[in-house]
Amino acid sequence: MTDQSFTCFRESFPAYSEGIYVNHAAVSPLSTVVRQTLLDFWDKRSRLPVDAYPEWMDRINRFKAAIADLIHADSHERIAMVPNTSYGLNLVTTGLEWKAGHRILLCPMEFQANLYPFLNLERHGVHIDWIEAEGGEIRPGEVEKKITPHTRLLSISFVQYLNGFKADLEAIGRICRKHGVLFIVDGIQGAGAVPVDVEECGIDAFVCGGHKWLMWPMGTGFLYTGEKLLGRLKPGIAGWMSAKNRWDFGSTRLEFADSAEKLEPGTMNILGILAGQAMLDRMTALGIESIYERILGLTDRLIGGLQKLPVELITPAAGKCRSGIVSFKAENPETVIQRLEQDGIYASMRKGAIRLSPHCTNTSEEMNRILDSLRKIL
Repeated sequence: MTDQSFTCFRESFPAYSEGIYVNHAAVSPLSTVVRQTLLDFWDKRSRLPVDAYPEWMDRINRFKAAIADLIHADSHERIAMVPNTSYGLNLVTTGLEWKAGHRILLCPMEFQANLYPFLNLERHGVHIDWIEAEGGEIRPGEVEKKITPHTRLLSISFVQYLNGFKADLEAIGRICRKHGVLFIVDGIQGAGAVPVDVEECGIDAFVCGGHKWLMWPMGTGFLYTGEKLLGRLKPGIAGWMSAKNRWDFGSTRLEFADSAEKLEPGTMNILGILAGQAMLDRMTALGIESIYERILGLTDRLIGGLQKLPVELITPAAGKCRSGIVSFKAENPETVIQRLEQDGIYASMRKGAIRLSPHCTNTSEEMNRILDSLRKIL
């Protein structure tokens, strides 16, 4: 993919003309493509006949097919639309049967969205075991050491929100299959920036909100469920959209859909879905592999420069562990963030660390300006 293609993509985001934005791990700016989609939707809903459900359902299915292609799922019927990662993970926890003595494997450095849905099961007598993250990394060998005969499920992030560590999903998936453990992945910090193959990695559920690296509106996300898990999930909530015959308005008998639609109880965020589809089409045209390659080039430049500054880099430097997040610790981090913003650079602070998260819409020149600003500040 040419630099010109990325330049054209960048130019559809007004925010990038107003400063240097490297906070995509929090929330991405919206594109003019999204704005036009929202205006088109308003135009459709503000005039008769107003109701366009058949058209919207067709668009949703096409969106699911594009998501399936993005993560290399074997069918769009494995995809359910969800408002956010937390909701999707709760569909998993409430859809399985739990007994006292069951064990779940988690890592304490996870974001709370990938902890609280599982910690909530402790009231059923479920026990949580913790994986130690050595040097900020989750190593497959440490995962296997923690698995017991009663371990039922492991949930980890594709990419860690704090230090950007990218897990070896393929190796961990093999371990989970070997021990009969369900493999759940919070994909929000990777999808859209880092390639993933859910089938090859043996992932049972991949959950993702779209407002970060996928650049969708907030409240738009998806849940992928593998064939084995989908068959076992019994929806904890039910509605007219989750029924096999959702258009039979005279029915008094609930029969869930055979596909992931059974996890979609009611009317969805059509507005966000249409905008998300428009953005995914643009990103697919760029190519996720090309997007990832460009992001790694930008983070290479940041890491190389940070290693020459009086900071503690907490992001793994090894390429196989890398994503779009580069984090470091410095004295007076609040002041650093404020000074960066005064220089027109928008980053974030998490747990006392400065987090830089450039996307394919950023440039090498911007990375140089960030490093120049940090040299001045530090």
